[in-house]
Amino acid sequence: MSENIAYKTIVLGKDAETAADIFWPWYEEEHSTMIVVGSSIKSPRSPFVERLISEIQIQDKEVVYRITTSEKVIGVRFNSDAILWSEKMPDPSEIYEDRDVFVNNRRFFSKAYFNLIAFSKGVTRSDLMPPTSYKWHMEGPLNGYIRTIKNIEESNPLKNDLMNELEKLCRVPWYKSKENGTVYYIEENNDITIRALSFLRAVWSFWAMVGKLDEQQQMVLVIDIPREFLEITIDPLITEIVSVSFNILRYLSHETTLSLLLSSEMMYPAPENQFRNKIVFNTEPSSDFHLNSDDIKPAINPLLFEKWNKGENNTGVYFDDLTGSQTILNPNIKTDN
Repeated sequence: MSENIAYKTIVLGKDAETAADIFWPWYEEEHSTMIVVGSSIKSPRSPFVERLISEIQIQDKEVVYRITTSEKVIGVRFNSDAILWSEKMPDPSEIYEDRDVFVNNRRFFSKAYFNLIAFSKGVTRSDLMPPTSYKWHMEGPLNGYIRTIKNIEESNPLKNDLMNELEKLCRVPWYKSKENGTVYYIEENNDITIRALSFLRAVWSFWAMVGKLDEQQQMVLVIDIPREFLEITIDPLITEIVSVSFNILRYLSHETTLSLLLSSEMMYPAPENQFRNKIVFNTEPSSDFHLNSDDIKPAINPLLFEKWNKGENNTGVYFDDLTGSQTILNPNIKTDN
């Protein structure tokens, strides 16, 4: 079991000024949140994150979970029934301190999921299906949706689509990979709503899988955040669902032995969720944290821009928000050798 493993800190790279190693004790609660920000083209973000995953995997092959848009790696598929498992339980007794959190999370997942389906179909939620209800003292809210969908007339053109969506929730595909841990691949689709549904399934499934664990164990959830989920031009419904999903995962990192590692072209949602560790490489000018911008550049150690001017484009900045420190980082990058 992972609780018996003596975990080791990971060397992120070296301080560009002192040449001292910079460490990340990823398994410690105080360091359980990190975001790595950088261009997908002009920065070393991707190979850097891959190295972090690889080093954690070496320490414990059961620790890493990943929600990604990356190309599929070799792995063994298994279908998780954790969502259905979590829906078999009644709402907790009022004696439990975090009862309302659990209840609200379950209601959010079901409501958001079918609201997104309605949005993808171009219909209102009431046009998608009749109102639902559930027996809170016996079950979770998804069971109310299941009963309602099964009772829809066969002639309804949306019933078959809804039944297919229920099947996706019953059998959520994850892959066990030697290099990347337990991986969920966000569905590839030009329709952002379909991709948002896939992302929501991943978060819902992971949340339920954590609850299904027999014993608490150390975990790291790595999320490669699709840029389009963070654009201000997307529909507010998707924006809210993405925001609440990250709030739920952040709460898990407070209450369980879960570390969150985000890989993104944007800084959002790390500041809003009080992520302690932030590593920023070169970003596109359209990023919400562009180091060369007039607002941010004056606050950055000029050494960074000196190194960039010398062609040392992998250099970035490591921010520790708890201590308020800023360090110019020469990162250790994963290579193919």
